[in-house]
Amino acid sequence: MQKFGLGFSLLILIAISGCINAPPPSQPGNIIPVITPALTTPSPSPLPVIINESITLTEKEEQIKTFEEKIRGMLKNGTLPIIDAEFHYGGDMDLSKLIDNMDRNGVALTWLGPNENQGSEESIRLNKLYPDRFVPTVVHGDGQKWHGSDSGFLKKLDKDVRSGKYFAMGEFEARHYPSSTNNRDVHMPVDSTAFEVVFQASNDTGIPFLIHHEAEDELLPEMEKMLAKYPKAKVIWAHVGRNRNPETWKKLPNPDGVREFLKKYPNLYFDIVQSKPGSKYQTGYVDAIIYDVSSSDVSLYPEWKKLFEEFPDRFVVGSDINSGRFGDYDRVMSTYRKVILQGVNKDAAEKIAYKNAWKLMTGEDWKD
Repeated sequence: MQKFGLGFSLLILIAISGCINAPPPSQPGNIIPVITPALTTPSPSPLPVIINESITLTEKEEQIKTFEEKIRGMLKNGTLPIIDAEFHYGGDMDLSKLIDNMDRNGVALTWLGPNENQGSEESIRLNKLYPDRFVPTVVHGDGQKWHGSDSGFLKKLDKDVRSGKYFAMGEFEARHYPSSTNNRDVHMPVDSTAFEVVFQASNDTGIPFLIHHEAEDELLPEMEKMLAKYPKAKVIWAHVGRNRNPETWKKLPNPDGVREFLKKYPNLYFDIVQSKPGSKYQTGYVDAIIYDVSSSDVSLYPEWKKLFEEFPDRFVVGSDINSGRFGDYDRVMSTYRKVILQGVNKDAAEKIAYKNAWKLMTGEDWKD
């Protein structure tokens, strides 16, 4: 009995000693797991974030990085890069010649908009071939399907814009006069069902689009109605600085009229007229009214220069080139460079040339 008690006491002492010398229990945040390589499954890598189930965020970031490298390379070489925000690709154009034209004129990127017969996918295909040249752009609205409000075309257009694959939309025609390369004399009201699709899609996604709307005074209210209804839509009104009929175009061709619109609608931008300085429209009136051609050196009229410098964030340049006007490319870009970009201060020139288009297509300010 005495031996048993002694043995039991020794056991108790050993147990107590073990507890005293044992390491403290791990705190919940400091637990070190036992590693068993043969049984442990490694943590999976983070999956790419999906945008609208169509394109990964990493893919879009990579594309933006490619665009950025292109622009920075040109800046490093001392060239002021241009982003061409309006180009009409019809499929019957030699892309190698287009790229030569871009290089010769310091054009970094082109919003390459296909026609409705090719479909938006053509722009994706060409971007895959030339990822540092062409910006994926949804189709232009200038064909029979657009002007006929074709339901299938509009449904697909809306789907394309929301797919996450594109950075911009093409130019959509509202009131359009005949021009040197087509005979369209049409009017798709800006407050029509078709334009509701475009404005709503831009409003919801932030994807910019261009609109061709001849600036007759009596047609301005339909534009204002939609600008007010869709305040988050990014609307680029094409060809500012044009006047094709002074009898019916009185307000917008005037810099004060443009200024009024810019102050009233912060979601409104303009691309600058592409017409040759001094050239006349079919009506006999001088088309591009922003240019002073009274001397041998063409220059901006002071009131237009003042407007561009007062609102440097609201203007972009677009060649408006199609296969029928392909030969005008050098002339259009040369006029932009020599008259507009060299005619305004450095800040305005950089923004008009590429920074504004960059922000419209990426949603981010360009970082110097």
